[in-house]
Amino acid sequence: MEDLRICPVDEGNWRQLIALEPAERQKRFIESNHVSLLESVFDKENSWTCYGLFRGETAVGFMMIGAENSEEGYIWLDRFMIDKNHQAQGLGSAFVQKAIDYITAHFDVSEIVLSVTKENEKAKQFYEKQGFINSGLIDPEYDEEIFTYRM
Repeated sequence: MEDLRICPVDEGNWRQLIALEPAERQKRFIESNHVSLLESVFDKENSWTCYGLFRGETAVGFMMIGAENSEEGYIWLDRFMIDKNHQAQGLGSAFVQKAIDYITAHFDVSEIVLSVTKENEKAKQFYEKQGFINSGLIDPEYDEEIFTYRM
């Protein structure tokens, strides 16, 4: 896929990004982009950075990267979503690979970690297709299954 970009959220694109929404059936599995942006401002401990996923000039998705642990060599990929109007076009898979490439280029880590709601079977299958492995661990804060990607 051509012209796919990952851009940090800024004063010029944040309104586009908070307007993005998952499909109705997915809303119970992910926090809104509004909440994620607030978390990136106020959760100083985890140093979250929010990013827009763009196809050309059109915002099509959103993600957060943060909670880096340099001693253990991992970082979290969180709140990854593709807008309901842009799903089923291969953008999710393309942007997961772009996110892996971005993390590899910008962070000195050997592992990417993410968590998935236990009931979200489609997301678990999606991440496994992208090379993530269910670690068998549970995130105690959100009671979600932890998946890892070794780089």
